[in-house]
Amino acid sequence: MPEPDMSHQRRTMVDGQIRTFDVTDNAVIERFLVVPRENFVGAEMAALSYSDAGLRLTGQPPRIMLAPMFLARMIQGAQPKAASRVLDIGSGLGYSCAVLAGLVAQVVAVESDAARVAATLAACKGMGIGNVTGISGELGSGYPQMGPYDIIIVNGAIEIEPTSLLAQLADGGCLIAIVNKPGEVNGQAVRYDASNGVIGRRALFNATAAVLEGMAALPVFEF
Repeated sequence: MPEPDMSHQRRTMVDGQIRTFDVTDNAVIERFLVVPRENFVGAEMAALSYSDAGLRLTGQPPRIMLAPMFLARMIQGAQPKAASRVLDIGSGLGYSCAVLAGLVAQVVAVESDAARVAATLAACKGMGIGNVTGISGELGSGYPQMGPYDIIIVNGAIEIEPTSLLAQLADGGCLIAIVNKPGEVNGQAVRYDASNGVIGRRALFNATAAVLEGMAALPVFEF
C-alpha cells in the first residue's frame, strides 16, 4: 500500500503554526515545507506528525520533540548560512537535522540513545541527505571533536548554564536553547553569542519544552 501524501498537512502546519509565529525567513520556511516530518516521529506517531503537540519519541531516555513553530523560530534566530557547521543537541529521530541539513554545510547530531542515532542516519540517507553525522553520547557534553561550531541548537529546555556546549562555539557563533527557571514549565528561547571569548545572551521569544536529561538544575534542600 502506498504511503499517504501528507503534503497538505505539511503546508497547513507551515501556514498555521510557523508563519503565524513570526517566521519570515523564506529558506527556513521552504525546509519545513519539503521535509516530511512523518519520517522522523516513529510509525506510532505518524498520524500526529503535523500537530503542535509535544510528540514523545521511542527510546530511552524519554525525548519529546519541539513544537514545529519553536524549532522554526530557533533556526531562524540562529541565522544559518551555507557554510555553517551546526551541533544539534537532543536531535531525537532526526527531524531538526533534516531541516538544518538543507540550510548549512554540516550537521553533527548528538543523541543519548544509540538507536535514535541509527534511525536519524537511516532517515536522512533515505532522503539523500549526506551532510549529517550522528553521535551517541551525553547531551551536555556535545561533541568537541568536530567543533568549533557556528551554531548550536538545543532541542529542548535547559535549567543550567550550558557551559560545556558554549565552549564549543566558534568565535562569532551562537547557541540557542529554551531556558527555564528551575521547576517552571514555561521558559524563553535564548540566543547565546560568543565574541572574543565573551558570551552574551538575549531572549528571543517565550517557549515551552521538556527539560533535557543532564540539563536540569539540581534540587535545593532546605533544612
